[in-house]
Amino acid sequence: MPGRNSNLTDHQATGSLGDILLKSLLSEPAFKVTVLTRESSRGRTRITSAARVITTADSYPQEDLIRAFQGQDAVVNAITSFSVAEQLKFIDAAVAAGVKRYIPSEYGLDNNNSAARELSPVFRDKGRVQDYLRLKEDTGLTWTAIACGMWIGWSIRNNFLGLDYGTRTITLTDDGRGRFSTTTLANTALALNRILLSPSSTANQIVFLSDFATTQVELVETIERLTGETWRRESVNTTEAIPALTEAWSKGSTEAGYGLINIGFTKGTYSGHFEPLYQLRNRELALPTRDLEEVVREALGEVGHPGFEGYVHR
Repeated sequence: MPGRNSNLTDHQATGSLGDILLKSLLSEPAFKVTVLTRESSRGRTRITSAARVITTADSYPQEDLIRAFQGQDAVVNAITSFSVAEQLKFIDAAVAAGVKRYIPSEYGLDNNNSAARELSPVFRDKGRVQDYLRLKEDTGLTWTAIACGMWIGWSIRNNFLGLDYGTRTITLTDDGRGRFSTTTLANTALALNRILLSPSSTANQIVFLSDFATTQVELVETIERLTGETWRRESVNTTEAIPALTEAWSKGSTEAGYGLINIGFTKGTYSGHFEPLYQLRNRELALPTRDLEEVVREALGEVGHPGFEGYVHR
């Protein structure tokens, strides 16, 4: 909240999302930022000295969470996708500590969609967190969930959205023409700052963001046009893949969990395409306008593709 304290909680504040959010929060003079991190986190030593750091046991004891949240106006959670259900205890602690605003670890599609919840345990757990936050509204705790679609730069770096940059291969979900919304990490983090600076207009709701929507086919064709390379196409049949991935997940396969999340975005039918369904808040939050080509150029620069090194958005 303006002029007050915000607490960033995640498994590693130097992770792909946590690091971006932390840097953005610290850039706002109105915020006093505290990072809550686990004892086993290997990234603790890399957290900037500009942020106060509180360390807790990996099990997140309730008394430790309450103590960490006392005096904080807002809690921003960036916990990893496969641990999002842990947030129920964070929410209870936020209520007990008198926190005013809770930002859950969302940053994806609309996890209230019943088909998405049925598809992926991660979507289901994120939806359960929203359900729980709604139940806590009468305690004085408010919340804002940020639904930003998928990050293209992150996906190229981490072989998501069917992309395998190293082998120049894309695995299309069915025909690869399912539309999904995308937002840059930078705009996601900037939106977080502006939500916290103007909390009344975003209380107890999902804020939908999208720089633009695209498809896997459009994305790979843009990469090919800009680089002059040809990528190999493969595909998965979701009728066969979803049951197989669900079974593999039940046996403990993290890779299968990511596979289900990937289908949730790229199939185009699980509420990941915001433009036809929801009011976007980019303009209201004064986020910079981005387009597919410039975002792909930036992403290629991030992976060090020849000819794109040093490319940055201005």
